[in-house]
Amino acid sequence: MGLIALLGLIVVIVATWRTARRITEPLERLDEAAERLAEGDYRQLAVEGRDELARLASGFNRMAREIEEREQRITHLAFNDVLTGLANRSMFHRHVDLLLERSGSGDLLALLCLDLDHFKTVNDTMGHGVGDQLLVALAARLRETARDCFVARLGGDEFVVVQPLVAGRLSVDRLAQELIKAVARPIELEGQQITPSTSIGISFSPDDGIDAATLLRNADLALYRAKADGRGTYSFFEESLNARAQERRQVESDLRLAIARGEFELHFQPLFDLEKGLIGSFEALIRWNHPTRGLVSPLDFIPVAEDTGMIVPIGAWVMREACHQAASWPDHVRVAVNVSSVQFHRSGLSETILGALAASGLAPHRLEVEITESIFLEGSEATLKLLHSLRSLGIRIALDDFGTGYSSLSYLQSFPFDKLKIDRSFIQALLTRPGASAVVRAITDLARALGMETTAEGVEETAQLAELYAHGCSSVQGFLLSKPIAAGEVAALFSEPGSFGATIERSARTA
Repeated sequence: MGLIALLGLIVVIVATWRTARRITEPLERLDEAAERLAEGDYRQLAVEGRDELARLASGFNRMAREIEEREQRITHLAFNDVLTGLANRSMFHRHVDLLLERSGSGDLLALLCLDLDHFKTVNDTMGHGVGDQLLVALAARLRETARDCFVARLGGDEFVVVQPLVAGRLSVDRLAQELIKAVARPIELEGQQITPSTSIGISFSPDDGIDAATLLRNADLALYRAKADGRGTYSFFEESLNARAQERRQVESDLRLAIARGEFELHFQPLFDLEKGLIGSFEALIRWNHPTRGLVSPLDFIPVAEDTGMIVPIGAWVMREACHQAASWPDHVRVAVNVSSVQFHRSGLSETILGALAASGLAPHRLEVEITESIFLEGSEATLKLLHSLRSLGIRIALDDFGTGYSSLSYLQSFPFDKLKIDRSFIQALLTRPGASAVVRAITDLARALGMETTAEGVEETAQLAELYAHGCSSVQGFLLSKPIAAGEVAALFSEPGSFGATIERSARTA
């Protein structure tokens, strides 16, 4: 081969090699970038020219960006609440445990657990869409109020704020008060104004826990106490709350067994008609005949029954048993049955009442349903509709604990009650507190003007009875005349009514 031919061959080989390198080098970079992408490295390739290799590099870059964005969305969803954009429960646990791990011992942080009061009522009466709008609005308020803190939504209407203890524990009180105030600002949704409120439970590290799960559990216990204290307030965790929680869990467990075993019984307390001097009705009062604790007062188990929803089957039994017992009494004697707001907000109450009347044969006008204003606080037009339907059947409706709420008078405009029961706190103060007598007289005068009866609860002294008689109270109830008695003892009161009439007569003469 000649020199010229050899040089020509070399030129061809070099040109071919360069061409090959222009192809293989981008492919090698693409292969390397693909390996990095598989490891989570989303670096982009340089795009040179407009040939097929450039288009291939552009396609790879676009794919890498989409994968990166998808990974970021997945990560965001894994650690953030979809509705409010706040951190979620998983992120809360990671965040708190990491803080505790990094910081070591000492008073490091406060955990404030918030739960909206009566949020279920918003969902039930206005719809879940409005409930979601409320959660979004309140999440923004929490984020703004606790701007230097970690804020998360744990689920439902439960939020948590993690506050570093830089300025001491007094700063926690201030933040709790600010959060309650921020939540309580009125908000208009779907043309209706809502005034929300929240209760807060607070725990501290390391005193109340050294990990997120323990701190949250103890803050939840404090939250439960805040709700028991009247809601719209805050409470700190105390070790005694653990014992109470264990006791409550035991009560809850025993209650479930009690329903299955039929461990309840009714006692009846008479209400005396002051004008006629006779028994006009009995209030049915449930007792729990516990196998080891004996008779348990409703004060010790009704709150648990309401919180767990067990009040529904328990209340249904009370209604059936009360109507069954009352059917054997004289025709002029009624029976009064307390109905919880929980029962009103569950379906089937009307059917339960009508079923109890039908099974017992008790006339509807001999049944009196006692409710408290909490039914209206948590209720809706559906509640009023149910009350009106019961009253249209002849069933009487009484408003219990009248005078203790903030808006009792407004309820008298929305529903025509048959009776107002004056709370025992007014009766106890009747002889000792200036103005108490005037309040009782005002209630009896108002009820008379509206065509309603009045019953005074907790009458224990003859002088109280004399005052009530003078004020024109329709009927009285209390230990002065009779304590609650077992169902088997009721018949004896009808055969010996004289002593009660004499007591009332003496009171009338005193008045």
